[in-house]
Amino acid sequence: MQFIFFKDGGKNLIEINGEIYNHIFKSRRHKSNEPIYIRSQNNFKNLYKYNIKDINRRTAILELDSFVENFAERKREIILGWCKTDSQTVEKILPVLNELGIDILYLIDCKFSQGDFKTDFDRYSRILENSSMQSGRYDYIIIKEAKSINEFLELFPETVAIDFSDEKLSENIYKNNKNIYMAIGPEGGFHVDEQKNFKKICGLNSPYILKSSTAIITAIAKIL
Repeated sequence: MQFIFFKDGGKNLIEINGEIYNHIFKSRRHKSNEPIYIRSQNNFKNLYKYNIKDINRRTAILELDSFVENFAERKREIILGWCKTDSQTVEKILPVLNELGIDILYLIDCKFSQGDFKTDFDRYSRILENSSMQSGRYDYIIIKEAKSINEFLELFPETVAIDFSDEKLSENIYKNNKNIYMAIGPEGGFHVDEQKNFKKICGLNSPYILKSSTAIITAIAKIL
């Protein structure tokens, strides 16, 4: 655990209890003489160092010791559009996408998307917070929704679709772009009507049919 996200990070004195207390002192067995590092959602870039001033069986009072601006600036922004698949698949892959440095993830309603998909933003946020605290990423993915491929492409017309194609994905495809825009279909890929809307479609160097979650990881790793 590199740090803790806490809404009151930055205040001189803060009190922690409940789930976060249990996580720090019971699950992680944090010692009372060790500092606790905290980031606030209001200012991701500052890393606050706290010392434990007082502690009992249910609560702890932390006192601010110091803070530094501490973050790793990414070279370019990565925007990923992912056609909606089942929610459990999204939950499993979110920590990996977070560690790979995705900036914004759009969950898109596509023609082959599963109709019973439920977007649980609160749950996704908790998963991403835990991922960042473990990996040391100073922020975490922003998740949004788009009602169609066309809506997504209106925002990001230079998006490269990952689908079956003789042209294979490589980092060189993005060499003239400041940012990276990529779209992945659901299980079954993009509908032919959706394929027509992309300026460029690239395939992956694999002889096999990949799950959408596997294709995402493979594609992002390819261009990093």
